[in-house]
Amino acid sequence: MKLATTLSLTLTAVVFLTGCDTGPIGPEGPPGNANVFAFNRTFSMADASFSGSVAAVQFNEPAITPSVVDNGAVLAYFREQDTWTAMPYTFGEESPDLPAVDFTITLGFAHDDGFLELFYEASSPEITLENQPDRLVKIVVIDGFPFGKNGPDLSDYEAVKAYYGLTD
Repeated sequence: MKLATTLSLTLTAVVFLTGCDTGPIGPEGPPGNANVFAFNRTFSMADASFSGSVAAVQFNEPAITPSVVDNGAVLAYFREQDTWTAMPYTFGEESPDLPAVDFTITLGFAHDDGFLELFYEASSPEITLENQPDRLVKIVVIDGFPFGKNGPDLSDYEAVKAYYGLTD
């Protein structure tokens, strides 16, 4: 039995080592992090569903895995005036009658396994959200969160992009 096992392992090793041809080694790829990537989503008001003081668009996102939900992070930034601004973001709206902030609207997001939701949420049900602009949103998915205190400023998309070697 020992002889048959030894012979079988020897024969397998010989076939494996002599039967594999490798091609030339290609150029090294760009630096990056296999556990971190970014993509865009458009929050279109035409696609939004409305419920009370919330307008939301939902996306199936297979990139948001249980590992991301349990051990990583999902970051979102919206594009306005040629800059990426971290979400959630709350802004005030003034009354047409008085120069004062009467209510606020938050542009936010939520995520779960395979799921992403972008939303506007008003501080009052009297607010009409249908007039809010469509938004280009950058989503950054981090599978694992290794850096602790030494990482980038997560509120700054350009810092996150530089730290992880992301491209637009």
